[in-house]
Amino acid sequence: MPDKSVFSPADIAASLLGGLAGAVVYAVLSRGPELGPMLLAQLSPLPVMIIALGLGAIHGATAALVGTIAITAALGPLYGMGYGLLVALPAFVGCYAAAGAPVGRRDLITRNFSGAAVTAIAAALAAAFIFFAGLSYFSRGGVDEPISFAQGAFFLVFESSLKEQGLDAEAARTAAKQFVAYAAPALMVGGAVLLHAMNLWIAARLTQISGMLKRPWPDIASDFVLPRGVGVVFVLALPATLLGGPAAQVAFIIAAASGVALALQGLAAAHFWLRGSRSGVVTLAILYCVTGVLLAPLALFAILGLLDMGLRFRDRKTAGGDEGVRPGSQTET
Repeated sequence: MPDKSVFSPADIAASLLGGLAGAVVYAVLSRGPELGPMLLAQLSPLPVMIIALGLGAIHGATAALVGTIAITAALGPLYGMGYGLLVALPAFVGCYAAAGAPVGRRDLITRNFSGAAVTAIAAALAAAFIFFAGLSYFSRGGVDEPISFAQGAFFLVFESSLKEQGLDAEAARTAAKQFVAYAAPALMVGGAVLLHAMNLWIAARLTQISGMLKRPWPDIASDFVLPRGVGVVFVLALPATLLGGPAAQVAFIIAAASGVALALQGLAAAHFWLRGSRSGVVTLAILYCVTGVLLAPLALFAILGLLDMGLRFRDRKTAGGDEGVRPGSQTET
């Protein structure tokens, strides 16, 4: 559906206030690595997403830009850059893809909107984290401030854990720094992809409830299909993590972002296959609980997503005459 942004005073005011709302939520991170502010900040993409989905792509871009300018003015250019690249841009491109990537009076995306949205989010976040990792590497830590809240929390928890195991402070500090340097950015980008996807679902539901959602709600269990290039990138990035140095860190970031996206496709395939079964709800509830507590099952879902991408399990079930919606169709429930 082409972008039908209406430039009424009310809509312009909503986009400006939406951008400021996202900036205010993100600004709580300046208080430091405390649990409450960090949990609240996870909702910072929500205002931009609601504006983009409800009022149109142009208003969404306005909200993202206003929020970035507000953060830059209030907290400085480093935090502004962090908000713009880690929050506002992924939020906007995800909604833009979910809306069909409208250009003029036509859409560039005509199916698999949910998969396209998560692909756009993962690509934007991976590029942002690689950018920050590069700046941090060449400036020797001088630009860590935009994401230092998460790195600091990660470092403190990891160092405390090592000390409890009887390691001396210096060994714990060295090991923690090495872990943060290589693993933390990958874990952070994976978590960011998952959180942006959750925010997108919440924003779309809220916009749908308000009656402002511009596109019919898709059947996500069948609609969520990633481009095959995501699987290719994931497979190529995994062995590259063994290279060592900055190349390994970049490969970790790419593998984490694409791996979480594949895990979401695996979850969609599981939903599709369990649809209509007597134990489907219970099985899915157990899967979500175990995944939420341990996180390790995400790797299994990523493998399932990769297999679904190559073997098209959902196509096979539909071709076999089972009830369901064929993946890639625009039929909604």
